[in-house]
Amino acid sequence: MKKIIKRLDITIPALCAAVFMLFGCTNTLAEDSYVQPTDWSEGVMATDAWVMAGVGISQTVYSDALHLAYSEDGLTWTALNSNARVFTPTIGSGHIRDPYIFRQNDGTFVLLAADYTEDGQYYDMGSLYELTYGDNPSNCIYVAFSDDLITWKNEHLLQVTNGEGTDGDERHAWTPRAIYNKSDLCYDIYWTGDDSDGVNHVYVTQTYDFISVHDLDSHIIYSPGYSVTGAGIVKANSKYYLFARDADIDYATGEGGDIQAAVLDTWGDGAFSLLSGTYCNRGDDQDTPVYVENPCVYELEDGVTWIMIAQESNYAGTYQTLSTTNISSSGSWEEITTLTLPETVCASVTRITADELEALEAAY
Repeated sequence: MKKIIKRLDITIPALCAAVFMLFGCTNTLAEDSYVQPTDWSEGVMATDAWVMAGVGISQTVYSDALHLAYSEDGLTWTALNSNARVFTPTIGSGHIRDPYIFRQNDGTFVLLAADYTEDGQYYDMGSLYELTYGDNPSNCIYVAFSDDLITWKNEHLLQVTNGEGTDGDERHAWTPRAIYNKSDLCYDIYWTGDDSDGVNHVYVTQTYDFISVHDLDSHIIYSPGYSVTGAGIVKANSKYYLFARDADIDYATGEGGDIQAAVLDTWGDGAFSLLSGTYCNRGDDQDTPVYVENPCVYELEDGVTWIMIAQESNYAGTYQTLSTTNISSSGSWEEITTLTLPETVCASVTRITADELEALEAAY
């Protein structure tokens, strides 16, 4: 993949004009649009706690709201607000999936999520279980901002692509995530989207502020030759590792249905390459599927151990949990039973400070 925003050896005002001409930005770019590196973006903020973002376990309007849990060691998790939702979207479809809490470079937070469906048809009006849950694709993601993870503001839907999806529908944007792009001084939003043949790839587009994007012509950063879903990216050993589900399932051969890993040496320079054909969660018996999805990967305080929480398919709220001290080897992940998890659909884990955790506990 070529760099999405080309860095030019010119003055900032001229560069702003160049970006506008190249990508047809809908916003006016000011000199302070560029997002300067901070300790947060460099990943050197060693905080005392973690917060987990998720949704409820039933696929209903009521359940599809932000749920939070916290941990002080990355292993034992406690649900906030008695495992009830802490924030409910008021725009779009009114319910979200795949919530991801991202720490911006100024230390504040942005919530990204999939705006899942808009059909409003229900099996059961009491439970609000939807008739065609998730069948209406959206090329927009849900966005909200917070200073403290308690009060959320500036809700809006952000279009991230104009591409064509399956059967001519608009391309969906599932499991939206973000990462800081030090080279281009902006944020990269990545997500899983389909093409006109129904194959899901990992796409990326760029933003300074999560209010507008530079280019609706989204770029593919991972496409192994089959559909992938639920991609999440972490940085380790100066490289970037992507974990996603091989969604092209062959029940006869046992191929697909589980988590694989890919690697990229330098962010913004090319596409991810599959580490190997090994499924992270199958151990030595690679022929026996486990069928898990939506991997959530994060590092423990020791700076060596990585944890993966992967949701068991069709069993919302139940997981396979894995760990490794060698993230560069797909086959090194081993199942662990030391995690205590809330009964939610885990989507993302973010480091927070002791003061932020104290405020959350006081609020809920």
